[in-house]
Formats: sequence, C-alpha cells, structure tokens
Amino acid sequence: MFLFFRKKYDVIKRYLMIFFLGIVCLSMVIVMAPIGGGDTSTPQGNVLASVGGASITTMDLDTRMRDQFRNSPSGFDPRMVPLFAPSLLDQMVIDQILVQQAGKMGVVVTDAEVMTAFQGIPWLYPGGNFVGAAQAAQMITENTGKTLPQFEALVRESLLQDKMRAIVTDGVEVTPAEVMAQFHRRNDKAKIDYVVVDPSQSIKDVKVTPEALEAFFKKDPDHYKLPEQRQLRYVMITTDDVRPRVTVTDAELHDYYTQHLSDYRVPDRVKVAHILFKTTGKTPAEIAAIEKTAADVLNQIRAGANFGDLAKRYSEDSTAQAGGELGWIVHGQTVQNFESTAFSLKPGEVSGLVKTEYGIHIIKVEDKQVAHLETFEEVSGSIRDELEKQRIADLQDSLTTSLATQLKANPQQFDDIVRKAGFVSRETPLFKYNQPVPDLGKSDGLENLTFQLRLNEVGGPVSVPRGEAVIQLIQLSPEHTPTLDEVRPQVEEDFRHQDSITLAQDKAQKLLELAKTEDFDKAAKSLGLTPKLSNDFSQNEYVEGAGNGSQLTGAFTLNPGQLSEVITVGSNKVLFKVVSHTPANDADFAAQRDQIEEELLSQKRSLEFEIYRQNLKEQFLRSGKLKLNEAGMKQFLASYQTE
Repeated sequence: MFLFFRKKYDVIKRYLMIFFLGIVCLSMVIVMAPIGGGDTSTPQGNVLASVGGASITTMDLDTRMRDQFRNSPSGFDPRMVPLFAPSLLDQMVIDQILVQQAGKMGVVVTDAEVMTAFQGIPWLYPGGNFVGAAQAAQMITENTGKTLPQFEALVRESLLQDKMRAIVTDGVEVTPAEVMAQFHRRNDKAKIDYVVVDPSQSIKDVKVTPEALEAFFKKDPDHYKLPEQRQLRYVMITTDDVRPRVTVTDAELHDYYTQHLSDYRVPDRVKVAHILFKTTGKTPAEIAAIEKTAADVLNQIRAGANFGDLAKRYSEDSTAQAGGELGWIVHGQTVQNFESTAFSLKPGEVSGLVKTEYGIHIIKVEDKQVAHLETFEEVSGSIRDELEKQRIADLQDSLTTSLATQLKANPQQFDDIVRKAGFVSRETPLFKYNQPVPDLGKSDGLENLTFQLRLNEVGGPVSVPRGEAVIQLIQLSPEHTPTLDEVRPQVEEDFRHQDSITLAQDKAQKLLELAKTEDFDKAAKSLGLTPKLSNDFSQNEYVEGAGNGSQLTGAFTLNPGQLSEVITVGSNKVLFKVVSHTPANDADFAAQRDQIEEELLSQKRSLEFEIYRQNLKEQFLRSGKLKLNEAGMKQFLASYQTE
C-alpha cells in the first residue's frame, strides 16, 4: 500500500509543478544545445544513451514523446518527432545524470515527502478528503496516462530534482544594488522622437540585374538545395463520377422499408426545453435562495417572458446557450421526476418547479408524439438517400479496385485502360514531400505511397479529399543543388529582401548625419520618413513600431537632445533623439522591493541550476560515463517517417 493513501492534507503544489511544467516546457524550443560529442561506441541496438551504466532506450524516448503530445489538440504527430526528439533525449540524459549525482551526494526523497506531495493534488484530495485507492489509481491513469507506481516514480524524481535545485542554489543571493537597479529599469521613463525605417518599403527601389543576381546566388547555392520531388500520373474516381451509374427503384425502396420496419417505429416521445438551477453540494440556506430565484423565473415565464432567453440567462445546464433545448426524449432517458412531468404536459405547457438530484428544473414541452409507425411516404426520401449513398460507395470502391488491378498488371497501358473504363488520366506537377498536390489535395496516405513507389510503378487505391485515386510514379527528381534558372523567383525575392535592408540602413544613416546639424523632424521628412513622438516608456514597455524599451537602452543613458546610433530591431532600422527623462519615484520603491527581489532571486537561481546541470553533462561526457548511440538515434527518427 502506497503511503500517500494516508488521510493527511497539506497542500504543496510546488513539487508537482516540476513534473507537469516539465511536460509542457518540452513543447517549446530548448535553448541549450542537444547532446553532441562524447563516446558513441558503447550503446547498442535500442539503447540511445548510457548514463553511468543506466540505459535510455528507444522505448523510453518514445514513451516520453507520446506523453508530451498526450494533451495536444492534434494528438501525436510523427512528423513533429524529429523537431523535438533530440532535445527531449538531452533532457532525459541530464535528468538521469542529476539523479546519479544526487545519489552520490546522499540526497534522498522519503516516503513521507512523496505522501505529502500527493496530498497536494486537489483531484485526489478534494476538500482535504482522499478519494480512495481504486479511484485514485483510475484518476491518475486518466489524467496522466501512467499507472500509479509509474506516477509515484515520476513525482519522486521531481522531488529529488527540487532538493538538488535547493542545494545548488542555496547560496544565490540578490544584492540591494541589484534590486535598486531593477527598480529603476522598471520605473525610469524616457520619451523619444523617433523614426522607423522599414526595409519592406524599399523593396520596390531595389535594382535587380542579371549579374547581381548571379553573384548573389553563387555566394550560397546550397541554400536553395531542392528536395527530392516526384510526379504522378493518376486517375481519380469521385462520388460525382459514380452517382450517374447508380439507380434505386421504387420496388427496392418498398422492399427495404418492409425489411426494416423496426427502424421506423417511433416510441412515445416529447420534445422539451428546460432551465436548470443546480443544487448539488449546496447548503439548505443556499438551496432556499436558489428555489426563490427559480420561482421568480417561473413567474416571468408565466407572465409572457421568452423561455429561451431566460434559459440562456439563468440555466446552469450545458443546453443554456441553445435556449435550454433538449430535443426529443423517450421513456427511460431522463431521471424519473423529470420524465413523469415532461410526459404529463401538453405541447406549449410549462411545468412548475421540478426537483431532481441535479437541481430544480422548469420544463417546457414543445411537441409530443404517441408511439406509431412512420409511413413509407414519410421515410422514402431518407431511404433513397441511404441506399444511394451505400451503392455509390460500393461502386466507387469496386471501380477503383478493378482499375488498380488492371493498371498494376499493365502499367505501360495506364492511359488506355483508364479511357476504356470511362475515366480520364491526369498528371501532377513535380511536388515534394509534405506539399499539397493540385487536384489530389493533401493526404498522408497519398504522400507516403508516392514516396515509396519505384519509377513507373502503380500504387493504390488511396483515399484523397475528393475521392479514391490510383497513381503511377512517372518522374523522380533527386535532391540536388539547382541552377539559378530553377530557383530564380526565390533568389530574386531573397536578393530584394537583403538589398532592401541595406537601403534602409543607408537611409537611416543619412538621417543620422542630417539630424546632427538640423531639426530631427525636418530632416526625417526631407527623406520621406515619418517622425513619431513616443509616450513616456520604461525598459519593460513597448514603443509603437520601434520595439521594446529594453532594445532602446540609449533612451535611458543619453541626455535629452542627444541622438542614438542606428539600431536594428528585427529587420527595421530605428533612429531616435531623446526628448526627456522621468526618473522613478523613490517613494514607490518600498512597495515594489519584495516582489522585485523575489523575481530576481528566482531568475538567478534558475540560471545557476541550469549552468550546474550543463556542467554535470560535460563532466559525464569527458569522463566517458555518458555514451551515445547516434546511429540508433538516426534510426529512431527514421522510423517515424513511415508512420
């Protein structure tokens, strides 16, 4: 029995945040470099890294990767693996190094500490009361995808890292001078007269000559390397192609109706809307107040107020925004009190206050039907639609399969076979992997099949957005460094972009020279530029178009009237003249001091701990305790390209 099952509540969320934030943060780009170097000779097979004798396997990395994507709206996407797996493995290696270092230092996590951490999880101890062993295990699996022992191990490791962090950063301090400097960075204000020179405004002025373009391209032709591209011949069969070939007779409709009479028996049912006032978990006094509100709403309805509008305003059910509409209900579908009231009302009638275990309801019956058999005339249209849909799908599948069989047997007769079948063969342009194909669209199945086929081989059928397709690979262009003519539009676009930045720099520099001897605004306008006057801003605030105050540090160090140098902010060039300074109000320091000190201390500790972790990794690499399997990692990444 795990110790956290004891009934003691002491909320300590901080420990568990390490684990949960760790999963989230791995979805971001990790700024530290992924693992590189080291002895790569030892790990074999599915072992990606050996850390002091402990192995990190492909299964370990795969599990961690899938954990990362567990709560992603798009689910697990194999195409994202190459982007994150190297950094994720690096993180796993450093975590294991830290665990081993903790053992060497005698740092341990006690069972009592694990228990306390678990008691800080609100959904395991709601209101301070444990949900029970069986429910806890189930909830842990539902929320994390882990078994209870696996989750306990993760929490224990997180607590261990927290202890190591405390040991490493215990001596980190923030000096009064640092706090005061940060106070001034936040509160000192500056005002500037400034100009933003946007290179995009100069693109039209860039002169492009064949000689200049050729020289630009020759500087780095590999930058324009073209990936492997493929071209297809294909036949696509859509539902529109098949529909004219499908017929459904009246006799078939009658036969279907007769054979499926049970499907058209309508039970007693009522169409209802309701307003719910929840009382679950409320005190008697609260329930009395809720009942009073419900009675007031009922009186408004009886006085002629719109039921749907009141439902949107008062109902606590998920149907509120739909005006309380529940739709048709049958016997046994709702709780007894609700059902008996709903079926006792006539269309258009509204109930009194109906109490159930969920709360207090006001029910409106909109329509009512007694049990009956829908007539053939009532359902013949839907039967025809269903039969046509089934037959179109069956015929589409049959035609596509038949064509695929013939084409695979005689690929050299692709066009003739398609024409004799009454369809049209077409060809795609060359396209690269992960690129939508005109007419065929974007389809993982099409993409994977295309890049597996041999030249002139036929593959399919394969589903595409508009239907089913049979494809033939007719051209394969290997990855290669192109000639200028192959990529001229892209090269010209890059040339214009780069040269526009040079023009912007030149214009900003010219403004700087003019502004040294004449009025800043006048000089800017003479060059076709628009000067702007900022509001007072601090280093933490944004200046419209010019960037963050931290990028304009000269605004706080130059004297009023002085000009800055030309500053690069993104691709823009910025030049400004300091108008005024407004120093921080020292009276505000006392109110901000503690928060500033806490934030600075947290930042310094985080940096100190990360430096410590990276240094440990380097020590393990140099000593040979860290051994990497680079070939295994390449194989691991390649395995996702075919998923």
